[in-house]
Amino acid sequence: MRTFGWERVDIALSPAKVLYPIAWGFLPLGFAFMMWLFDTSTDLVPWLGAGSMFFMIIGGLAGISSRFGTLNASKVGIGLVSICFGVMVWALVAQNTVAVWFGLVYSGVSIYLLVKALDFIFRDAGYVFERAWDAKTRLPVAALHDWDVKTTRFSQNAMALKRFDGNAFVQIYGIVRDGESYLRLDLLGCQSRLEFKALNFGIDWPEFQALSPQEDE
Repeated sequence: MRTFGWERVDIALSPAKVLYPIAWGFLPLGFAFMMWLFDTSTDLVPWLGAGSMFFMIIGGLAGISSRFGTLNASKVGIGLVSICFGVMVWALVAQNTVAVWFGLVYSGVSIYLLVKALDFIFRDAGYVFERAWDAKTRLPVAALHDWDVKTTRFSQNAMALKRFDGNAFVQIYGIVRDGESYLRLDLLGCQSRLEFKALNFGIDWPEFQALSPQEDE
């Protein structure tokens, strides 16, 4: 890839921003469980359960925001949605529509799904590459095989995406840094160099060259 102008980018992840709110989220859930188990101040249980889900949502959003496009992974989307729905479950518990034990079980399952989603994000090997790119130049669709091309225009949202087996996928998007535009190729779900080498990106690298604005027009 370097032969064709792509350089690897180091992605700085901060797990601490995720662990702190999640750790705080376990406290109210633990208190809620003990209050339900010992039948003490049970009127506070739904509030503690909802508070736990609120902290988990903060942790989930912090994890997702640490890497572009993570919601394109199905397990990440499922994990975040299940936690968000957990607040509604505790609202139903407060209205005596569902039992407290159901809220506790659901919260435990949703937290497990969220942890698996965050594990997917932070265990990623971080294969991200970029090259200088003229923002007026369209994406060379002919060089992309079996890709879902969303737009050929330069965009800081996903321009093209290709999925592999499981939750692994690669996406192309644009970024602007210090007034200069770049095109990024971001691979998620790859945990080793061996996996990286085995992937077929379906890209004709020699053809994937920036066209001049005159040619583009």
